[in-house]
Amino acid sequence: MSRSSSLARLALAYTAHQVRRRVRRTAAQLAGLLATYEPDHIRPLLPAEREGLPAMSRCILCGACALAASRAGRVRLPDLAAGHLRSLDLLPAAASDLTGGAPDLAAAAAACPPGVPLEEVARMVARLSLVTAHEG
Repeated sequence: MSRSSSLARLALAYTAHQVRRRVRRTAAQLAGLLATYEPDHIRPLLPAEREGLPAMSRCILCGACALAASRAGRVRLPDLAAGHLRSLDLLPAAASDLTGGAPDLAAAAAACPPGVPLEEVARMVARLSLVTAHEG
């Protein structure tokens, strides 16, 4: 088989695939996707969290937020600042640092050199760890 006939067959197969894809109606797949990941307690990000993710990901783990908040707990505040990047099974530990005597997240965020919105990170970590915390 020559190269040109192979390319022609590939083009024909791709065209048929695109036509079938546009003609065929598919059912909504979100429910199935969420059901697939539910046993692992993986939750999707909310639209506001997704928009804030670039700002939340600026943490350089310098520790300035921990010094400004004067908070000692099971999780260091620099770990909380990058809490949304950690493994989901470690989120309950980060969320537990937010309970009880709350750290001064506003002061910590104000001291943060790259400007990580720590209050948004704390809300997201607490929401994502809700189900996981009940299992531990």
